[in-house]
Amino acid sequence: MTDIQKPGLLRRLRLDISMVRYGCEHNHDFAREHYTFFSGMQNHLKKYTPKLEGHRVLDVGCGKSYWLTLLLHSVGVQVTGIDTEVTEPGFNPGKYLRILLKNGLKRVARTLVWDLFFARSYYSELQKVAAFPLRFEGVDTRPMSVTELDFQAQTFDLVVSYEVFEHLPNIPAALSSLRRVMKPEGITYLCIHNFTSLSGGHHIAWKYPDSKPSTIVPPWDHLRQNRFPDIPSFINRLREKDYRQEFEKQFDILEWFTLYTEGEKLLTPEIRAELNDYSPDELIMKEFVVIARPKNLGLK
Repeated sequence: MTDIQKPGLLRRLRLDISMVRYGCEHNHDFAREHYTFFSGMQNHLKKYTPKLEGHRVLDVGCGKSYWLTLLLHSVGVQVTGIDTEVTEPGFNPGKYLRILLKNGLKRVARTLVWDLFFARSYYSELQKVAAFPLRFEGVDTRPMSVTELDFQAQTFDLVVSYEVFEHLPNIPAALSSLRRVMKPEGITYLCIHNFTSLSGGHHIAWKYPDSKPSTIVPPWDHLRQNRFPDIPSFINRLREKDYRQEFEKQFDILEWFTLYTEGEKLLTPEIRAELNDYSPDELIMKEFVVIARPKNLGLK
């Protein structure tokens, strides 16, 4: 599927400004939400392994804040975070040069804004809610594509990810690559932002649809007229059933469940009739989690 239309230069500038403003308003919210996810993941995984210490973990799409990698590292897990963009702790000229050479000037600017205005406040809040000290020293993050993993076969016991798969252009290739580097008894814990949800179009106005519904962008606009296509990043527009179809080719599904729902009060009979190709459950499912084990299809 093709991506939602990319905004022009002026609209892109307005989008960047709105993202900075939104970050200022919700930076602490993000930290609390991230720790809530981490805690829930830890508790859920206890049914598969008593503790994560001693396991080799891969965090796919760790992002510039590398929060999931940091939290896992801080509780003693041997974890590697990967991202297509250079992600490094700290503030130093060499870091920005590496970002420039690999990801370009715009990514340098975004990372610099994060480091200067958001990082300290975010990590301070994350430390407040965490039940353990954050350990930045020794955090392992690497610039790497999930479709071209530079690891030996059967390296990882666990693969985790938070709201990343919806941004991957080639899901079959990503799953094949992950299956290769996972141990036969390894599992995934992958949280995917559902494209057909109210916030699934990734328009910043719908970040908190239940507590702060947009008065400008219509509900589910990305599935309807798509009059407000300005979004910060590529999304592949796959539906839940598309993901399931691809996962079942290469993985045995252990659990597949809805993590959060949203927008039920905004799903009017008129909108349901307009979006009759989608079920009501599909429209209010914000995120779903995939816990799966690699099928024995032979290593490539």
